[in-house]
Amino acid sequence: MTSILLDGVTVVHSGVAAVSDVTLSVEDRELLVVIGPSGSGKTTLLRAVAGLDTVESGDVSFDGEIVTGQSPALRDVAMVFEDNALLPFRSVRRNVSFPLEVHRVHRDEIERRVLAETRTLAIDRFLERMPNELAAGHQQLVQAARALVRRPSVFLLDEPLARMDTANRQMMRTEILVLQRGYGVTTLYATNDQEEAMVLADRIAVIDEGRLRQVASPDEIYQRPVDTFVAGFVGSPSMSFVEGEVSGREIRFGVGALPVPPRIASGRVTIGVRPHDWEPVSAAGLRGVVTAVEDHGDHGFATVDLGGVEITMRVAAGGPTDGEPVEIWTRRFHVFDSSGRAVAHVR
Repeated sequence: MTSILLDGVTVVHSGVAAVSDVTLSVEDRELLVVIGPSGSGKTTLLRAVAGLDTVESGDVSFDGEIVTGQSPALRDVAMVFEDNALLPFRSVRRNVSFPLEVHRVHRDEIERRVLAETRTLAIDRFLERMPNELAAGHQQLVQAARALVRRPSVFLLDEPLARMDTANRQMMRTEILVLQRGYGVTTLYATNDQEEAMVLADRIAVIDEGRLRQVASPDEIYQRPVDTFVAGFVGSPSMSFVEGEVSGREIRFGVGALPVPPRIASGRVTIGVRPHDWEPVSAAGLRGVVTAVEDHGDHGFATVDLGGVEITMRVAAGGPTDGEPVEIWTRRFHVFDSSGRAVAHVR
């Protein structure tokens, strides 16, 4: 198949760098998920790979061959967009078959491929319908079928599940994994849904304001974020951040303190703790008061006031209620310096 390299790629929109000096490799057959907030540059990155956006500087290469400036039609790339990009005057059948018709594939082969992909995605019952007769989620599935029927070398997915309901999102995640692994298509997938990223990705690239912040495995991104942006963006609910001061062998904050990890200099730091890393203890913990509880059925998330500092912790069903005093400790925490860069990940 195809490996992809973006080498110092910058794309400018209306005088502003939508993507700035991005260097990123995607291995042959890899599924790399690009995540970031709205407007962070995810879509622009995919469009640069597809050849739909002009690269101001840097290069895009496929299998070591520079394709910067090459027509999208010559790149063997299939892209699924967030918005409906179906041809409104063609039925579902003829939308899916369109790229094969353009390449003059034999009619029998077109029919075989169209039926195979639409059955896989459970949309074969809609083959004779027009796009405006379908729900938004089914329109996305038709787009996916149209892209996959080509058997492209590179598959680009721009928030393909954004308009789907929960049931279809879960089904489609599974289908994307099965199809991507089955076809072995090198895939770039853009989303702001962290759960999708964690479930689907071989690796995750976190982008913000057009710049890459971290590229690593899902576990590495979650367990060892490189800065406060990645730490706060990945994970739901978000990591709690507490400002602290290194004093002797402790980092002091609010009503308590945590031990200073090795090689941490004196001064101000930020402590980060994920909700599930807090746990109740019977003694020698940090004392606080529950100020709110969000119920999720078999568990909940409690907001705890630690002497003017608020954190979020996961609690068992039937756990503490509003106004209840608690004593807690953390199994794991992260330390960031004054610039927001991670300096320690402590168990």
